Amino acid sequence: MGRSVRIPKEKLLQTGLRILIKDGYSSINITTLSKEAGCSTQPVAWHFGNMESFRSELAGYALDYVNGKMALNSGDPLTDFFHIGRVYVDMAFDEPKLVRFLQLDEAGTRSSAGLGFIFEDTKNAELAGRLAEKFGIDINDAGRFMQSAVIYTQGLVTLISSGAVKCGRDEAHKLLMDFGRTFLMGLGVSEDRLKIVFD
Repeated sequence: MGRSVRIPKEKLLQTGLRILIKDGYSSINITTLSKEAGCSTQPVAWHFGNMESFRSELAGYALDYVNGKMALNSGDPLTDFFHIGRVYVDMAFDEPKLVRFLQLDEAGTRSSAGLGFIFEDTKNAELAGRLAEKFGIDINDAGRFMQSAVIYTQGLVTLISSGAVKCGRDEAHKLLMDFGRTFLMGLGVSEDRLKIVFD
């Protein structure tokens, strides 16, 4: 009798994420997953029960992957905020199928909040307070800036990942920064104060 090969659950999720990024959500089935992971279909069934459960866990795993890429650590609120935007734009260039999967909710990830988790209310309130303090603006204006920046970034990422907008990565980053500079100057923040972040 042959020795059974134990495939860790984590390896199956990593494999699923790799297929998702490379070939898209519709390419993931028990056959492609087990073949790519180098195992039979049994480990998939043993760890997840069925493909519906696997896809549900994969959605959470993909969100954790994205969250890890967008970790904030500079200590400067505006730098942190635009770091998230730049990483998201980079994903539109490097991992468009993953972005579309999370945006379009192909796996029913609405219950996990999709990419909306990146901009959750508690984090937003804290960041808006830090932005208001840094630039001497009203906290409601800081919140409005953040909301507008998220909408602008989401639109830009959607257009890039779908192929509707053809621009380079550097140009896309510049579009984000120009939006931020223009909006904040409209709130009365001086250009000199913005140079630290935008230059």
